[in-house]
Amino acid sequence: MAPQEVRWTCARCQVSVGRIDGGSSGLPDTWSSYDGVTYCLSCARARASEEASDSAPDSITREDRVKVRRRALIAFEIGRTPEAPDRTVANACRTSAQAVATVRGELTAAGPARDRAPQGVA
Repeated sequence: MAPQEVRWTCARCQVSVGRIDGGSSGLPDTWSSYDGVTYCLSCARARASEEASDSAPDSITREDRVKVRRRALIAFEIGRTPEAPDRTVANACRTSAQAVATVRGELTAAGPARDRAPQGVA
């Protein structure tokens, strides 16, 4: 069972959410918890992109770094909502459905454990 809190606060941006009546609730569907640290969807997406960028070689071009970040964002969204159609993921990532299909294909070929975004606790 998911933990219950009165308010959930993002560790990165400090935005907080809770029920208007002050009652406790589970982690919101769009939020994630990694190693006991809670993130809103916006910050979880940013973390996925930044981690990919940080792990890329320093020698890559700015254009290639943007591609690495974009791919990581798409992979994160696919991991978060694996059943979502490519168009839906593309809209969330502000990219094309073809770009999503390409990353989805790469992830499928790589297997279930590689390049998957960590799943949030719901």
